[in-house]
Amino acid sequence: MTSAQASLREKRLRDRITLVWSYFVKGNFEAYVAIWSARMRPDFRESEEEWQRNLRDWKMFLSREKPTSELLAVEIVGLRARAKMRLTTLEPDGSRYEDISYDYWVFESDDWFLDDAGRTD
Repeated sequence: MTSAQASLREKRLRDRITLVWSYFVKGNFEAYVAIWSARMRPDFRESEEEWQRNLRDWKMFLSREKPTSELLAVEIVGLRARAKMRLTTLEPDGSRYEDISYDYWVFESDDWFLDDAGRTD
């Protein structure tokens, strides 16, 4: 892979990272789940009841936590990538709690898909 190709691939990944979290924060959960990997996507829709539970939990989380995210770094190795993220949530006292987590991505079907989110390692 040439450096130009690698640069385009990283740019596409960065765009997808921004996109997936914008979908989540805006409550566009159909689009959010569509950016998950083929391996992970079925977990959200094992049944209609499971899907409704996920929607309810995500809506409740967004209503009280008001999360924000910032992409700090991207590391690509072959068809896999790790994104280092700074996530903040609203505390009950109005302050913000900050944490560093890692999202893992996989390149499949000619694009990047989220394979595991919010890991702390």
